[in-house]
Amino acid sequence: MKPDLLLQAPEVTHSPAARLVPNSALSIQPCGCLLVLDREFTRIVQCSANTGNFLRVAADELLDQKPEIALGKRLAGRVRSELRSSERLSGPLSIQKDIDGRKTRLQVNAFRSGMVVIVEIEPITPLGNRRLMGTVNQWLTKLARAATPGALMDILVAGVRDITRFDRALVFHFDDQGHGVCLAENLAKGLTPVLGQRFAASDYPEEQRAKFAEREVRSIPDLGADAVPVFSSLEIPSDDAGRIDLSGTVLRAPSRRQRSFLDDFNARSLLSIAIVGQTGLWGMVTCISATPTPLTPTLRDAARTVVTMATQRLFLLKARIESRFLLQVQESRDYLVEDVKAGLSPSAMLEKYGNDWLTFFRADGLACKTKGGISGFGVTPPLKSIAQIARGLEQRHGQGVWASFRLKDEPVAEGIDLKGCCGLLAAPLPGEDSEGWLMFFRPECDALVCSPASERDLHRTFRTWLEEVRGTSEPWKPVECQAAGDLGEDIALLASASEITRLNEMLREEQQALARANEKLREAASHDSLTGIWNRYRTEQELDKELAKARRHKLPFCVLLLDIDHFKQVNDTWGHEAGDELLRHIACTVDGVLRQEDHIGRWGGEEFVMVATGASREDGVVLAERIRTAIANVRINQMPEGVTASIGVATWRPEDKRKELVARADRAMYAAKTAGRNRIETDQDL
Repeated sequence: MKPDLLLQAPEVTHSPAARLVPNSALSIQPCGCLLVLDREFTRIVQCSANTGNFLRVAADELLDQKPEIALGKRLAGRVRSELRSSERLSGPLSIQKDIDGRKTRLQVNAFRSGMVVIVEIEPITPLGNRRLMGTVNQWLTKLARAATPGALMDILVAGVRDITRFDRALVFHFDDQGHGVCLAENLAKGLTPVLGQRFAASDYPEEQRAKFAEREVRSIPDLGADAVPVFSSLEIPSDDAGRIDLSGTVLRAPSRRQRSFLDDFNARSLLSIAIVGQTGLWGMVTCISATPTPLTPTLRDAARTVVTMATQRLFLLKARIESRFLLQVQESRDYLVEDVKAGLSPSAMLEKYGNDWLTFFRADGLACKTKGGISGFGVTPPLKSIAQIARGLEQRHGQGVWASFRLKDEPVAEGIDLKGCCGLLAAPLPGEDSEGWLMFFRPECDALVCSPASERDLHRTFRTWLEEVRGTSEPWKPVECQAAGDLGEDIALLASASEITRLNEMLREEQQALARANEKLREAASHDSLTGIWNRYRTEQELDKELAKARRHKLPFCVLLLDIDHFKQVNDTWGHEAGDELLRHIACTVDGVLRQEDHIGRWGGEEFVMVATGASREDGVVLAERIRTAIANVRINQMPEGVTASIGVATWRPEDKRKELVARADRAMYAAKTAGRNRIETDQDL
């Protein structure tokens, strides 16, 4: 027969002794009693052996009976009504019993656990002169004013300890990997602090943490108290009875793990209240004492109220911190917009924002991999290793933010020199055919930030934690992954803009080089390669220009044709290098003698042509004389003797063409040579 049918089986009459079947797997603490009913709330199928102490009805008289016998008709009806639409009561109920001649109030809690209903009953002990409501409100006010998570945790442990009067109150936090740390502590004088104590994830496995989150309150008034057995109805096979889950009740007997925890602290009593967030168990508030500490349900619920308020405030403060973090990253993103316009390169970007980003992301190093190369800042693996990691991410991961706190064990880092970097947060730089990544690196967890407590067992726990976190970094938070992804989008834009700027710069340099080359070509086309003055082609262009201007405006000009006397002897005697050097000096000397509007060009060999704009024949002769005198004074190192020049001067005539004008200057120059050289002749009679 199925277990759920067994639990609903009709009552069978047995002798009292026959119905008391102890369940070896189930027991509770003696500070209250327990009833287990079928899921329809019609029959008591299990109860603790001590019901007579609280309900004035012995266990053997309750099994297989209706719950009204234990709870009364009115209370049983209310519990039945609420549990039809809910898994547990909206709040504790109470009844009053006459115990040892005194009226005693009992608190009743009920909830569904699988296919049964659990009812736990505890006495409500009077608080005497304690003004509990005022105390709770005082601590709630302080919690509401806490400005930081650290301050909030300190207020929380102080408030819970004030309400419960335990020797020590602590807050433990579990990270994403299940490792625990004591974040806050309030303790009696003379006790050894354990603030900062670390616990390995193996001490609190994932399934255990899930139970903490689901069953938020645990209470052990006296670890040394004898456990009370739970009896089962004969209608339930022992195997089915053993599968009934009583772990959700606050009355359950201490577990092996709880006993071990209290032994670590040499304690005998415990109160533990879970701090639960949206993603599960965030931490626990734990109170312990070295002596038994009875705790009325009223005080326990008051402590839970304070923890609930602190939990809400904690996640509000953490949300504000995350908002500030995102705002700081956003400010950097806003600045990046201007950097995109300015064409800032990724390497310059790291130099500009590196320190801020390392602080924001709690990292030691960062790198940016783009098509243009790899830039690093702070403590990173070698650039070659970063390139290998980027290739691995492209091949194995693709797009999307990727994070690891144990990088050395990841396939993307296999066989790569990481230089001590244990954590990596990598955000892709999106874009067409993008190969870019923004990477943040973290070092190994810093075990020096805390030290183990003095107790031997806590030393063992601390060493276990050290072994489990060796080679790992602080885990990356979801908000950090989100921010890195957002930042990667902006850096991708910056990298693209930088690449465009780089390509434009290359194009600009190529254009400038082409312009310089064209200029050189133009220079080569119009200038003499030896002397640097105009060549014959450019000189002819200027002559044509002067002729047109003279015909149009009737403006005179002269053409001077100069030939170095006995230049062949210079080459024969002193060599062609000396001849070339002499030509360069003469060209420079003559150019210095000319007026600003005059021009000089090399006509060929040792012949030079000067165009004297606006000059009459007399002006031309004066200019030719200055040139002749200047040449006679030219000296070069290769030859101690100077040279002379013969110059012919031709003046423009209205009927002239270029060849005719130059021919007259040439005939005048030969006339000067015939007349003895080192002289000037004009075309007046030619």
